[in-house]
Amino acid sequence: MLYLVNKFREKKYGLPYEFGRHQVVLLKPWDLFQVARLEAANFPEPLSLWELFKLWLSPLTTYLVIKQGRQVAAYIGFQALGPAAHTISMCVHPAYRRQGLGMLIQRAANRVAVRLGLRWFTGEVRVSNVAQLKMLETMGWIQIGVCPRFFGNGEDAVVVLQWLERVKNG
Repeated sequence: MLYLVNKFREKKYGLPYEFGRHQVVLLKPWDLFQVARLEAANFPEPLSLWELFKLWLSPLTTYLVIKQGRQVAAYIGFQALGPAAHTISMCVHPAYRRQGLGMLIQRAANRVAVRLGLRWFTGEVRVSNVAQLKMLETMGWIQIGVCPRFFGNGEDAVVVLQWLERVKNG
């Protein structure tokens, strides 16, 4: 149960991180309601509030949020799987898009993953999510393959990877 305390110890992860009016912090249980609403509004197969809570409780899972006041403007969740950080989901609230928050939350997640001793970040992106693929490419991620019919609706996934040794200072 001691690992739950770490979900509130932002200093351990080099947080909070200020970016103008926005602040990157660890997700707290009371933020899960906003994250669940973002999931439902933006993903064809959203995680439920209960699924998000179970993931948040896991010692392998880390969720970060960008907040403007009490509003969750963006979030990312990832799990430590061996030496890898694997993205669960990432979303920027529609009202906050095209402001660099996607890059900001990913860079913050990279730094937290490095602090956790992880060596690379992986994830799957819908082939239709051109904006996400472009953003990750700009950040130095590489596409390592395509997983056919990965998502529940039959859509293919592009498998992406970034080596964290290259981003330790970024």
